[in-house]
Amino acid sequence: MVVFDLTITSDNIFQSFNNYSADGLLVSDGNGKIVASNKAINKLTGRDNKDIIGQNLSSILACSCLNEEEKNGNQLLMATPEDNKLHSGTLICPNGMDLPIPVTHSPISDTDGSGKGILTVLYIIQASSVQQAQTEFVSTVSHELRTPLTSIKGFADTILRAGDRLDAGQQRRYIGIIKDQADRLARLVEDLLAVSRLEARKLQFTIRAIDLTEAIHRVIRNLMEKARNHKLVTKIPNGLPPVWADADRLEQILTNLIDNAIKYSPPDTTVTIEARELTGKPPFVEISINDEGGGIPEEHLSEIFNKFSRLDNPLVRQTEGTGLGLYITKSLVVALGGSISVTSQPKSTTFTVKIPAATLEEQAARGRG
Repeated sequence: MVVFDLTITSDNIFQSFNNYSADGLLVSDGNGKIVASNKAINKLTGRDNKDIIGQNLSSILACSCLNEEEKNGNQLLMATPEDNKLHSGTLICPNGMDLPIPVTHSPISDTDGSGKGILTVLYIIQASSVQQAQTEFVSTVSHELRTPLTSIKGFADTILRAGDRLDAGQQRRYIGIIKDQADRLARLVEDLLAVSRLEARKLQFTIRAIDLTEAIHRVIRNLMEKARNHKLVTKIPNGLPPVWADADRLEQILTNLIDNAIKYSPPDTTVTIEARELTGKPPFVEISINDEGGGIPEEHLSEIFNKFSRLDNPLVRQTEGTGLGLYITKSLVVALGGSISVTSQPKSTTFTVKIPAATLEEQAARGRG
């Protein structure tokens, strides 16, 4: 028989949150005045309770979801059930270093259901993680931008300073390097824009039934020049159903994966593109891209879909890339309702993508919808 300690009161629980919670707690009354805050808020803002209690919640936290009204000269703030969802606010600090922070607001009700105030939770740990990730992202982007910019500036300066002493062959070579690095810079900017749109959910999709066989062959034709030292093999059965996808995004997924297989495997090796139908409810089409490169160490398999993830090996070091391709690829696959995975060992790496199938039954069902 389990015995519960019924002597623990709500005051005990609140006191524990007040003393030990790593996240911030603010309690405000129906007029928007703060009546309680915990030690995490004190530490984060650098304010004592005497500087917080009695202040308007809006003087501590800027948050558009709080409904503000004027009542008898006081600011009335009330939370709605939707405000209990995690969303972004800004903590206003005395030193001027305002901090974006995830927050929730929960109504505090009396026994009769009438509103008495709001419990606001500020997720400090999550905000710190996001801030650290943003700092690391900016640092990495700065490094990635600096590399091509340094080459462009260096060779342009050389041409301007000593162009009359360079022969035509040297000038063409230097201009060729400038163009290659400018192209690399453009690819990085395009990838960064794609990441921004994906994370802001602003990338537009036009979903329709796409002939996967045709899409694969189109991508292969576009990559034939890059693959001139490789053998490309396709294994696609007749009668393969189309897939539900956006045509441009599907082509981007296939291009990224097949291009990577070519880039990261030695010359005179084979890249195999295979597709098959997976029956089930709902049905999927599975696409696998296999290369005969050096493989991906097992300890790095979980990292390769992260932003700016690039393996440290000779073949990768000599191959230009932004480190964003696989992150974008996975994001696009997931946005299309699919999944992506990878298995690897020396001389055999396989990326497997599953995309919803547009079988005749599925097309009919969607047509009815």
